[in-house]
Amino acid sequence: MKRRGLTLIELLVVVAIVCLLMGLSLPALVRVRNQAQGAVCVQNLKTLSLAWLLYKDDNDDRLVGGQVGKTSYDWVQGPAGAGTFVECKKEGIRQGALFRYAGSDVDVYRCPADQRKLVPGQIAFRSYSIAGGANGELWQNTFDPVEKYSQIHQPATKYIFVEESDPRGWNKGSWVIDPLNKTWVDPLAIWHSRARSSLAFADGHAEIHPWVDNSTIEMSREQQFLHPVPKDEGTDLHYMLSGFPQRMTDGPVTP
Repeated sequence: MKRRGLTLIELLVVVAIVCLLMGLSLPALVRVRNQAQGAVCVQNLKTLSLAWLLYKDDNDDRLVGGQVGKTSYDWVQGPAGAGTFVECKKEGIRQGALFRYAGSDVDVYRCPADQRKLVPGQIAFRSYSIAGGANGELWQNTFDPVEKYSQIHQPATKYIFVEESDPRGWNKGSWVIDPLNKTWVDPLAIWHSRARSSLAFADGHAEIHPWVDNSTIEMSREQQFLHPVPKDEGTDLHYMLSGFPQRMTDGPVTP
């Protein structure tokens, strides 16, 4: 018996059903991808945090340098070697004081959700920066960086590694904030859904933190320095100010 093919109406119905199924499954696939990227990112930060702790264990409690290429003991160095600028960035990571403690793997320094490599002319590779208060870059004398681990008050509440997307093309210096005037300085990077970033803390744990203020989201989207905070917002700024590592007058400070 001769087989009958699909009519145009039947074919359109099939196409519509396929499109509907794809539309229903796509958000689930995106969520799964985001969860997987977030898990890798958190694991990267745990690895860097452990390396950061091992370094101070080997150096009489002194912290690795939190800047980029300013001293020989900085956690990463500036671009070095030959090749593309990204390859030079990787070489700068290899020459950093933290590299051998982090398993000698440059990919640990990059979040898989960091899509800057897709931007034309982008020269970034490293996704993370060290907070300036952790033996890093000073911002206009608005805080006193800690140089030893014993100077960090309540390590489980003080973040060390921050996701950053420096608008100058690659993450220079340290990530800083202004505790004296209670203002943002450097923008954050938000790569995990619309409103979440990864942080790693001085006790070695890492987590994905949700942001709640619209101004924080805008600061990240625009990559704007010194972003203002409306009077009816400030939850995110307060959280980052309270967790910024610095010498505390009410905490255990050693010379």
